[in-house]
Amino acid sequence: MKKIPKILPYKSGQALTSLLIIMFVGLTIIATSSALINTSLSSTASLLEANDALVVAESGAEDALLKILRKPSYIGGTLAFDIGQASVSIASTNPFTFVSKGTVGQHQRSIRVIINNNNGIMTVNSWKEE
Repeated sequence: MKKIPKILPYKSGQALTSLLIIMFVGLTIIATSSALINTSLSSTASLLEANDALVVAESGAEDALLKILRKPSYIGGTLAFDIGQASVSIASTNPFTFVSKGTVGQHQRSIRVIINNNNGIMTVNSWKEE
């Protein structure tokens, strides 16, 4: 005579417990992914703002070069852009040394430029980011 296997009785709540565990693991993965994406987006936006500050500083330096060429007694000033502003300050006159600081949001970048003026001919000796 063959033995008939005994079927265990169904316990209520087993499927619910499994479903809750799977949902908890899924929500944990989604929350971690969301946090990583948010951090990545924030640092990318910060990097773009810092690069914009460098572009503004370079634009301020180029504007200062033109103004010094036209008027050697130029003492510096502020130049406003849509995304930020550049502040130019003249440190010395012969050779001309000036610093252009670009500000965009919370970021600041600076460029130091040294130029010589020999009989009306301007020569850029140095153009460095500080």
